This record gives sequence, structure tokens and C-alpha cells, in this order.
Amino acid sequence: MITIKLEIASNGIIKKILDNNYNGAGSEYGNTTVYETDDDPLYENTAKFIYNLCDDLGVNLGNKFDKNVLNFDVSWGSHYNPEVEELNSVIKEMTAELKVLKQLKDDILKNK
Repeated sequence: MITIKLEIASNGIIKKILDNNYNGAGSEYGNTTVYETDDDPLYENTAKFIYNLCDDLGVNLGNKFDKNVLNFDVSWGSHYNPEVEELNSVIKEMTAELKVLKQLKDDILKNK
């Protein structure tokens, strides 16, 4: 049986995994991972923790071939006032994404 134990650390989360029947041979396997969540402004370690925990638990998040995929995204708070440079960056990213979507639409229409 696989056991997952989560502990709060002063700077993040400690995840311990113990498998008492590793490879079906009855041997034990243990793994400890520390996820530092303090000083993680882009929430990269937090997202990694959530993805890894879902993987450990066998939670299906979808994949690149599925219509729906569960993503953990970081965005601005509802009352955050971005700087002009931040807005320009988001506009640039969205413009590039829109260009890709328009090209995909054109390709689909051509193949009909």
C-alpha cells in the first residue's frame, strides 16, 4: 500500500511517500520531497506540488490530446493594478495566442 504524508514546514510543504509493496515484491520504498513555497512569487513550486500530488494520487488532469485539461494557472488578483509593462506583456502573449488560433481555424476550414 502506498502512503502519502504531508507535513507543514516553516518554508513550505514536505511530502513523504512510503510504498510497503514496491514492485509487488514486498520491499519498502520511501521518497521525501520538500516544496519551498515561501519566496515563490510565480507559484512554480506550489503548482509543481499540486501536479505531483495529483500524479501520486492517480488524479486524471487530462493531457494534450483531450478536449478538456485541468490547468493550475497564475493570474492577477481582482483588485491588482498592473503596470503598463505588465499589460504590454499580456497583450503581446494574447496577440500571439490569437494568431495561432486564427491559423488553426483557417487550417480546419481549408481541410473541410
